[in-house]
Amino acid sequence: MSIIALTTKAEKKAEYAENLGAFRGIKLLHIKDQIASILSHIGRDGIFDEYTKHDISHIDHMLNSLEWIIPEETQDSMTSADWLIIVLAIYFHDLGMLVTRDEFEKRDKSAFPNFKKDILEGHLGVNFKDKITNIKDSQKQDRFVYQEFVRKTHAERIKYWILDESNPNFETADQVAEEIKRLIGSLSYMFRRDLAFVCESHHLSDLDNFEKYKLNQPYGSLPDEEANLHYAALILRTADLLHITSDRTPSIEYRLINPVDPISQDEWAKQKAVTKVRPQIKKNKEGKTDPTIEKDTLEVIALFEKENGFFGLIAYLNYADSELKLNYKYHEQACELLPSNYKYPWRKIDDSNIETKDFEKKQFEFTLDQTKILDLLVGHTLYNNQSVVLRELIQNSIDACRLEEINKKSSTIFYEPLIQVNWNSTDRQLSFVDNGTGMDIQIIQNHLLKVGSSRYQDENFKKEFPKFSPISRFGIGLLTCFLIADDIDIVTRTQKAEKAILLKIRKVHGKYLLKYLDVATSKVEIPSHGTKINLHVRPDVDLTNIESEIRKWIIIPSCNLILNNDGETTSIGYKTPEDVLRNFLLSNDYQLDEKKIKIVQKERNGLQLAYALRYIEHFKEWTFFDFRERYTEAFVPTGICVEGIRIDFNTPGFNGRNFLAIANSCGANAPKTNVARSNIETTTESDLMLKAIYEIYLDHIQEELSNLRKLGFSISWAAKEANYLLNSFVQGYRYSNNREAKLQNQQSFETALSLTNLILTEREKIRDIVNLNQLKEQGSFWTIDCASYTSADNLVKEVKGSNTSALSLMKTLFGDGDAKIDHIDNLLCGIDDGNVLDEIILDQFQVDTIMIIPEQRRLDLRWSSSSDKIWEKVRIESDRSGAICFIQLLDINLPNNIDQIAINSSSSFFILKNSELNTYLVNLIEKLSPLTGLNKSIFSRICGLVNNFFNHQDLDKSKVEEIIAYRFERNENRGLDRLIWDQVDKRELINVILKTNFVKYDTTIWSRRVSLNPPF
Repeated sequence: MSIIALTTKAEKKAEYAENLGAFRGIKLLHIKDQIASILSHIGRDGIFDEYTKHDISHIDHMLNSLEWIIPEETQDSMTSADWLIIVLAIYFHDLGMLVTRDEFEKRDKSAFPNFKKDILEGHLGVNFKDKITNIKDSQKQDRFVYQEFVRKTHAERIKYWILDESNPNFETADQVAEEIKRLIGSLSYMFRRDLAFVCESHHLSDLDNFEKYKLNQPYGSLPDEEANLHYAALILRTADLLHITSDRTPSIEYRLINPVDPISQDEWAKQKAVTKVRPQIKKNKEGKTDPTIEKDTLEVIALFEKENGFFGLIAYLNYADSELKLNYKYHEQACELLPSNYKYPWRKIDDSNIETKDFEKKQFEFTLDQTKILDLLVGHTLYNNQSVVLRELIQNSIDACRLEEINKKSSTIFYEPLIQVNWNSTDRQLSFVDNGTGMDIQIIQNHLLKVGSSRYQDENFKKEFPKFSPISRFGIGLLTCFLIADDIDIVTRTQKAEKAILLKIRKVHGKYLLKYLDVATSKVEIPSHGTKINLHVRPDVDLTNIESEIRKWIIIPSCNLILNNDGETTSIGYKTPEDVLRNFLLSNDYQLDEKKIKIVQKERNGLQLAYALRYIEHFKEWTFFDFRERYTEAFVPTGICVEGIRIDFNTPGFNGRNFLAIANSCGANAPKTNVARSNIETTTESDLMLKAIYEIYLDHIQEELSNLRKLGFSISWAAKEANYLLNSFVQGYRYSNNREAKLQNQQSFETALSLTNLILTEREKIRDIVNLNQLKEQGSFWTIDCASYTSADNLVKEVKGSNTSALSLMKTLFGDGDAKIDHIDNLLCGIDDGNVLDEIILDQFQVDTIMIIPEQRRLDLRWSSSSDKIWEKVRIESDRSGAICFIQLLDINLPNNIDQIAINSSSSFFILKNSELNTYLVNLIEKLSPLTGLNKSIFSRICGLVNNFFNHQDLDKSKVEEIIAYRFERNENRGLDRLIWDQVDKRELINVILKTNFVKYDTTIWSRRVSLNPPF
């Protein structure tokens, strides 16, 4: 091991601090020696063991780089305290990268599982998720993800270690903290706290916090004992960013450098391509290098033989360049607060000296034709409806008024938000006036006139108003004005400004004129604050239906909205979703009361949902008020609004209009829309909103079940009616193809449904209603399929106010010994594959035991939530009833003397393993795997054919081919037969059919019926 010494200028300057009273007791050489020992352990146990040095050579490299990072005149001005805190920060800042084998093995005790979960759920980016999941080796995947986790948290780790405080994200890794405590424990808590902040700062974005990073922090009475923490943090961040030579990859999260391909960061380190980073000598006006000109650019020297590493480095340099620009900006802000001799000149990185072998180093890129892009944005490509300008400008005004309300909450000034839309068809003048926040020159320049830049997405705005959820977020709303006008005048004024700003825009490609109005004119145009936008509407634009167009979009504005249409004023919008439905139904001559039709509004997590209900006297229940087609030509208040603006026009939760309901989502949980605001983006927020919508609907169904019980109906009756309401509510569920309105998010619906008590069970002679999660916790249940049980079940259903047991009734009918029900510990009271809930149950449970009781013509099935796939389940498409066929894959509990090869129940058909037919179907499953799309349809048709043969009581096997031809050559199957026989060996299938004795146990054949089989 090399001898540790204080060799750099920075260390020698810092060493002077040992003689100052504020820092007496520390020995820099001893600290460095111990740090070298600790750093040497990084990478020993498989974490950060490839391509990256984090040993003392990295520290020395950073310390040496300070001689050119810090301008010479600044070095002469710095205090010993400055040098000490910078050197110690460089010593300590990477210690958080130390991961022991024990810590990695105990990773599940830290916050790592949540970090990995966020990655795999796509919360850190879909591309990042894909790159991680492509690492197939689970140990390597965990190692890479843990390295990312440590990169993300290592600065925080060292902060807690220096402060000698427990880290909530890590329960282990305390050894380093003890060593640090021994090294610097003699220093004051203030200094250790500030050192911890500076160390952590190189992975934070808070260098604009001058309370935290003080510009003149004293640790003693002497001037040399005072430090500029902000400058120290800037220097540490810069030195760490620029140590990218061939011995080291970045300590920053790879995801932040390149979200699309984070792993590429390892590639440039593998190639050891980067030789040096150095200040670039500036050139004078004659183009000659001039060392006397202040340097502000850093250049990177590198040679790449492979392109992967090249792209990885370029991504990092782009990241580092943006960080340097931020550093420069923060230093300027610091100098404005407290002028000093400390200089930070670095503004950019030059990558022109990066060489390549066998590939072109020039980075080609897309360029934008501004004129054509603007044409696309204001043409029919993005917005295909001229009326969207009404929506866009009104919602901009609503955002401004909502923001002003927040500003006014801290004062005693009464504020009533108001928006007025004025349309003069004679002069063709359309104006939008609001008393919102207004705009200053910075907002106009940086956001209003910058396409794609929204003020509300600015990081500084988000910090100031963290809970504000804007409707507008894309920064292109103003462009919609050019859909209907070429000339636009904007007058705007903030509360603080005496003079309003007038902005005149002529044509989308034209120049803009901006001027300040005098004080008197400003007060006339904008009395206090707000914005006025005036459009000179083109003659070819039809605004005859301006009121209906506004009402179509603006449903529940959070402020007063007035339309002045050629002198006639009217108020637009409603206070709540409930008001919207009430006004609509009353205008369509419906009488609202608590006896026939009513409206219910529920709230959940920022969502308001109102729905209309109709009372069915015969069944004593409130059902959802179904959508009527005769409404289609009029304004129909269905849909989802975000902050009062309608985005979706379907019944909330559905792709289509199913029944009358409308929702409004507000606040931080509100979903995001696409750019054109024609749809809601699929995000975590939208999933949570849909789940809340489904929960509210399902709560109503569960309430109806409870009401029926209160009215004296039996629990069995109430459960059956609740499931009828559920089925009629869902209509276009995934198992029903005959409806137009489909559930918008099946997973969210099933999540909500799994917590809704609608499943009728019987345990220990007591009937109860449980939810799907409770059923799964119970592990298994039985079903009974026979006429006697059905009769008993129907009878107990009719007994008023009862939860009478059907099994007890069967004991009465057959006697204790002959009832044969002792094995039934948990009974699911009936299962119907046409029932929405039962279909989900069939998806999550499998038959693991079959009992046949022939003397009762009965079939008992036990269903369990086994993780093994026992049956292949397929819905028979060719069967109009949509029957389900199960093909046995694994052994189950069967009667010993069973000689049938199939079992038919009232809801399903089971083909057992004890036959050549089952073997053939299992092999066919493997051949067609995966059973999706066309292959699924082919297998379904084959199963339908097999099922058909079981239904022939006297099968003439000489006519097998004729039967097959009949099944596959009917009108609805034309063309499909060729696709089937491309995948299925027809002769092999016929041979299996000829060998099979189609014998089944069938609970459905004990009543006479007319055969529908073809006469073969």
